[in-house]
Amino acid sequence: MSLIGLARPMKRRGGGFVLVTMAISATVLLAIVGLAIDTGYLQLVKTRMQTAADAAAVGGVQEIKQNGAGNVVSASKADAALNGFTDGVNSVTITVNHPPASGSYTSDQTGVEAIVSQNVGPFFMQLLGFTSVNVRARAVARQGSGTNCLYALDPSAASAFSASGGATVNIAGGVMVDSSSATALVASGGAHVTADSFTVVGNYSVGGGASVTPAPAAHASPTSDPLAYVTPPAAGGACLQTNYSIGNGKTTTLNPGVYCNGITLNGGATVTMNPGTYVLRGGGLTVSNGATLNGTGVTFYNTQGSGYTYGAISLLGGVAVQLTAPTTGSLAGILFFQDRSVAAGPQNTFSNGSASKFDGALYFPTTALSYTGGAAGLYTIIVAKTVSFSGGITLKNDYSSLPGGSPVKGNATLSE
Repeated sequence: MSLIGLARPMKRRGGGFVLVTMAISATVLLAIVGLAIDTGYLQLVKTRMQTAADAAAVGGVQEIKQNGAGNVVSASKADAALNGFTDGVNSVTITVNHPPASGSYTSDQTGVEAIVSQNVGPFFMQLLGFTSVNVRARAVARQGSGTNCLYALDPSAASAFSASGGATVNIAGGVMVDSSSATALVASGGAHVTADSFTVVGNYSVGGGASVTPAPAAHASPTSDPLAYVTPPAAGGACLQTNYSIGNGKTTTLNPGVYCNGITLNGGATVTMNPGTYVLRGGGLTVSNGATLNGTGVTFYNTQGSGYTYGAISLLGGVAVQLTAPTTGSLAGILFFQDRSVAAGPQNTFSNGSASKFDGALYFPTTALSYTGGAAGLYTIIVAKTVSFSGGITLKNDYSSLPGGSPVKGNATLSE
């Protein structure tokens, strides 16, 4: 009898399958690790880039505050370069928009938008066909509302800020006097002046029964023109009126435009100005002898040219002047705007009746302002070469009508 052997089951060889599985798993694991490394690297670049964008936006705002908007783009790019991102180098692109081109502050003339972008080469993602990834960072900075509402800008004048003749001056805000004179701020003749604060580059003198409350902080660092960022309105075009004068109790309404060789209101005239910008090309503005002037949403740009000599703003005794600046647009909050190119000019005089009030900034960066009496508007800002007060005066700081707050701005703040 023969024995028939039983066939033993064959053993499966699983080594190849395991190797394939391990290879695939290792590849996936390496891809995950590589992706994590690349993601971390790109995030690091993004973080550094955001720092550069923040610095560029803040630097642009500081440039506007100190020197105006002429070099804001170059200043912003320079700050980005200091933080490792130079426009045009290593595929870096820096875009600077003033005002911002997008977001919530497109109408803010103090706002600067900085966008930094770069094509970054990853380490491992190139294996998947991603040779570069565009990384982008954006920042918006702007000036917040400042705490001061009065600036005397002359760098060396004695009595750059003065109060005399029994004046009672109440200022809801801070006072900044840029003069380095030992008598930069002077109160005399029984004048009493109060404000939130007084800051003086030089020193001050208080005598003759006068008082200044609180005591000024002397020997401070100078500040720059707080309205240097505001772009002047267009001053070209034909003369709408030349040598315009009205008196004898007449009543009329004027429209925005260019007025050459001055506007004169006297003899009990009553004039209402429609909203808009009034360019005074020479001759200035004179209101006297019981005249009345009203206007809402108006800005006066006082300039010269075409043979017309620069003239002062003169609001003389017994007049009633009630004017309100625009609440929106590039000239929001600006009531009187003196042409900055006027190197020197006659003193501006606001000798106001009790019915007069001004809602807006009185901006005379290279000329003096004498301010006497008048009722208080919601807000009155004074920025002038020198400022002198007499009479009873109250300057308020209610900026609730201005969506952007006070036109006098403070330090740069990141907003987006």
